[in-house]
Amino acid sequence: MVTGANSGIGLETARGLAREGFHVVMLCRNAERAEAAKADIEASVPGASLEIVLGDLGELASVRRAAAEILQRLDRLDVLVNNAGITLRERAQTSEGNEAMWATNHLGPFLLTDLLLPLLKASAPARIVNVASAAHRWGRIRFDDIQATKGYGFMSFPRYGDTKLMNILFTRELATRLEGTGVTANCLHPGAVATNIGAPPKLVAWGTKLILKSPEQGAQASLRLATDPALATTTGSYFDGRRNIDKKLSKRARDRDLGRRLWHLTEELVDA
Repeated sequence: MVTGANSGIGLETARGLAREGFHVVMLCRNAERAEAAKADIEASVPGASLEIVLGDLGELASVRRAAAEILQRLDRLDVLVNNAGITLRERAQTSEGNEAMWATNHLGPFLLTDLLLPLLKASAPARIVNVASAAHRWGRIRFDDIQATKGYGFMSFPRYGDTKLMNILFTRELATRLEGTGVTANCLHPGAVATNIGAPPKLVAWGTKLILKSPEQGAQASLRLATDPALATTTGSYFDGRRNIDKKLSKRARDRDLGRRLWHLTEELVDA
């Protein structure tokens, strides 16, 4: 299963898994875009086995509905790729009152994973892959302003970094909690990729894309973590492409106490 599978890295991850012979569940927010993406993959991967589940990771009620649908449809889940994410230039709130970037990038994936854990454990060996970012290095967990009421900071980079740090802390704590279950959890930096995330103004987009990875290249780390037999027991690690780059984690990303504190707060907020 791949979240945000209708475009960018998510689309290419879904396509790559379909090529490997997986039945791929595409969790997408928009039905029309999801159908277009499904048709795109089917055109390039003969015999691709795909289905769509609609859900908005920024809305916890929508996450619960999507998870319930998945659990009803599937009798096993071998791989969960938490790929979907957003970046916003100005602070926004979801209909549930949560800051939107935090809700989509952290709260939603946390809740979705928690709800699907029984199926993942029953399907073991299974893998959870979380798309994080090197942007975590400028992130902080501001417990005194977890909803970023004071704004996102310059060009929203600080807040985006906060959410990517959360992705890594979540992964590392999850891996610890899953020890002995046969389910692994790893995260990755996909590289600087030409996608809709953080898209620059159109006047400079053409030049920027000359130095950015394509979405297909950006999906390679996700695909490796999802499928490489050599990583069957690897867990709690941070990758860039084919490389384990745990040594590049920030001091905050290595902080186990910080990860546990974030976990407990998130559990309370999503009522997991």
